[in-house]
Amino acid sequence: MPDENRPLNILVAGIYWSGSGAVVDYLKGHPDCCVPRGEFTDFKRSGRIGSILEADSVSKAKWLARAMWIETALGKLPAARLKQARNTDQNSLPLKAQVKHNRLKLHFLSHYRKALANGALPSESSIWNQWMQAVGDEYAGQKRAIVWNQPIWVGKHERTWPAVFSPFKLIVVHRDPVDQFAEVVRQGKIGKRKSDPAFDDREKDDIAYVLKGIAAKMQSLMALQEQLTTTGVLAVSFEAFVKRHKEQAGRVCDFLGLPEAQLPSAPFNPDYSVRNIGIGDTAEIRSMLTGYQPLVDRLYELRAQFDNAQ
Repeated sequence: MPDENRPLNILVAGIYWSGSGAVVDYLKGHPDCCVPRGEFTDFKRSGRIGSILEADSVSKAKWLARAMWIETALGKLPAARLKQARNTDQNSLPLKAQVKHNRLKLHFLSHYRKALANGALPSESSIWNQWMQAVGDEYAGQKRAIVWNQPIWVGKHERTWPAVFSPFKLIVVHRDPVDQFAEVVRQGKIGKRKSDPAFDDREKDDIAYVLKGIAAKMQSLMALQEQLTTTGVLAVSFEAFVKRHKEQAGRVCDFLGLPEAQLPSAPFNPDYSVRNIGIGDTAEIRSMLTGYQPLVDRLYELRAQFDNAQ
């Protein structure tokens, strides 16, 4: 860990229903990890911190930061206070619904807005790195690492997010493409558009939209591996993590610099997760993918590059 006084930020990202929840569940059971509930969206969503830092002008950054401050101060924080007043256990809620998280966000938004007013560039990421440190200190306690679920989009903000989340380790989970497509179908996402920039809204065919988006994310992961090298990013096969769990859990922990360990209450159960392997081997999925074999083949070609590296 680069700084023993700071918790390591473990970023777990998937490639759209690729099984990253299995790794998150495993880390929930690790005694050295704190895992806040829910996905962490404060950085990646349009108009949030990643957008602010990459604004093409100071005036645009000021506008975005002000909009986020208003959203937090007048929307999210009052809603969180209402839940708190109803004696809702704050730690049982996602971060975005917790009072202390929204207060921290407002504090650093104000700090950032003052920096812009004093001549700082929109790309001034040190303030947001201090924010991540403050959030980590607030939630991780004495634990060595804090786990962020889906905090970034693979293929977006890659000039910006490493400085914000440092010190970090990124784990990206990939999956059999047909099973992955079947999961998208099972979740009712066919025909729905995504804010993830890897998915091209110019593609009007709903199935091609999904398959091409997954391919774009896999290609972005390859570029990210070159940028961060093997010390910063680890690609994990969902099937390997489930079927050869002990071996793969050791691989993940070696990458994170943590001992391989699980608490008795650990939620991850590979015997349950294995049921999600082979879900694409159905007449319905085969019928849906008829006519899309070149796109499916391309996904398998891309994935083989990750599998060969393990």
